[in-house]
Amino acid sequence: MPDVNFILDFQKNKDYPYLEEINEGIVKQIPPAKGSATILDVGAGRGLLGAALAQLGYEVFALESNVFIAEEAKKRVHQVICADLHEVATVRDVLQGKKFNYLVFSDVLEHVYDPLQILRDYQEFLQQDGKILISLPNVANWLNRLRLVFGIFNYEMTGVMDRTHIRFFTFGSAKKMVKASGCNIEKVDCTPFLVRAFLPIIKSLLGRHKSGNTNSIIASPYYKFYCKFLYPIEYWISRLIPGLFAFRIILVASKIAGEKTE
Repeated sequence: MPDVNFILDFQKNKDYPYLEEINEGIVKQIPPAKGSATILDVGAGRGLLGAALAQLGYEVFALESNVFIAEEAKKRVHQVICADLHEVATVRDVLQGKKFNYLVFSDVLEHVYDPLQILRDYQEFLQQDGKILISLPNVANWLNRLRLVFGIFNYEMTGVMDRTHIRFFTFGSAKKMVKASGCNIEKVDCTPFLVRAFLPIIKSLLGRHKSGNTNSIIASPYYKFYCKFLYPIEYWISRLIPGLFAFRIILVASKIAGEKTE
């Protein structure tokens, strides 16, 4: 199991602090809640995504292993379970039979050695008609392919080749894993990787601000301009050839009735 504290310490390095962003690829898959509805955000971090989902009317439960980051998440979501995602028994004890309309794995499964088993284990917390939303980095994007042509395979501070990533996925391998977990894939989507390819540089520049504001990306007027005008164009292009121009692989899945996941 990876050293989670190492990962978090690395993200908070003084030269490259952890800067938050909302995974829009996940948010757009979830409609506004109708009545009482719940979400379990597995590997929630500081709860920024959870807060966005809460604004849609959901009661959001967040699973986060780091005590200090979990405290920050508590300000944004309904309840935080402070436990490692591998500690399924602990999660089970806390939830006491509670089942959710949605399970969210946003940029989480690439950090564990056996993501297939995690998907199998967590299906017990999903309602029979619930959905699983998964976001994974696309290792076969155009920039990585270009690098491999020149024999370059280096880990980086952030992005698809983040040095804390243990597993790597393409659209094909991601879909294969989800199907092997006993789920039916209902939708395949993506987030674009054109302007996004330069995000490490942007993060480094914003990270040098002395404010210590981890929210500096989404609070930036440039980010808001990008979301409103550039992102729709990027997204349209990425949908044409997602294997090449996608940054994140987005999968929406559901349990297959009667399928055993053990």
